[in-house]
Amino acid sequence: MFLAIIAIILTLILVVGIHEGGHALAGRIFAVKIKKISIGFGKPLLTWQSRSGCEWVWAFFPLGGYVQFENTRITPVEPSQYPECFDKKPVWQRILILLAGAAANLIVAWFTFVLVYSIGLSYTSPEIKEVSPNSTAARAGMLPGDKLIAIGGEPSPTWNDVGMQLVILWGKKDIPVTLLHADGRQSAVTLDLSHEHFRGVKTSLLSQLGIKPNLSAPKNKLQAPTLVDAMHEANSFMVKMVYFFMMILKQLFTGAIPFSVLLGPIGIFAASVASLMQGIAVFLFFIATLSLAVAVINLLPIPGLDGGSIVYAIVEKIRGKPVSVPMELLLHRLVFIIFCVLLVHLLMNDLQRL
Repeated sequence: MFLAIIAIILTLILVVGIHEGGHALAGRIFAVKIKKISIGFGKPLLTWQSRSGCEWVWAFFPLGGYVQFENTRITPVEPSQYPECFDKKPVWQRILILLAGAAANLIVAWFTFVLVYSIGLSYTSPEIKEVSPNSTAARAGMLPGDKLIAIGGEPSPTWNDVGMQLVILWGKKDIPVTLLHADGRQSAVTLDLSHEHFRGVKTSLLSQLGIKPNLSAPKNKLQAPTLVDAMHEANSFMVKMVYFFMMILKQLFTGAIPFSVLLGPIGIFAASVASLMQGIAVFLFFIATLSLAVAVINLLPIPGLDGGSIVYAIVEKIRGKPVSVPMELLLHRLVFIIFCVLLVHLLMNDLQRL
């Protein structure tokens, strides 16, 4: 229980706290008054007020956070206070403040990946333990003892890489897979996922294909020999993960995969605890990956997210006047309703996985 609490607190501080800290720092650089910085939403559990008048809050629902700047579109203020109001700043300054949250996540993620690749990260090779008869994997010619070394032309040194490629290519056919057999031979087979449909939250993609991983296979260690190599590995992995996140969004919105594959808050915190139990390197790698995901998601052009606010600012620059407050509130409420429905769906899926 204690470990779970520590993992959750560290996850919130290192992901949400860093994101909101980026917004706050940029706001201070451009002399915008900060009224509140909150980790989580809803009823405050802990509060503290700084000398500058900023209220720091740890709230009940740990689903994100926010920075509340002085803003005349929310609260009327005296004209003498306009210079420190967010909405009175030039559009370019507002956009930089909005980008700063994702930028902070990206910077921290990069340094964390460099650290992890420098100290080394252990992983299990994607070796197959069992193949179910008459399964998709069996029809493709996969056998127990085979290692999946490439899928769709992309190297797959870990089971995480295998999973990412399967999600990206789900619903496709004639997918080239390179196998390394137990006797050292390599062969190429073709995987057909065109007739596969997600069977439920308790069924993993691997088990659906008839693959049982050999989790007791010898572990390998990825460790960059020099700092420059660690930086190169961090760059490559971040580019790869951003592409993966974008492809997941495409697969979700085209209906190729259901939203059931996503983790909700319970699933994310459970994964955080599990990673911490595997060691500090695995935990840091998880935190950096989650931080990268938060950066990408927040830049989506959706009302309520940083990307949506950036779109508002660009529209204001083009039109010469801001989007009306009633219209902005309407869009935010619609997105909030959709978010609540999705959240309930994800929470139910998380509970089914327990």
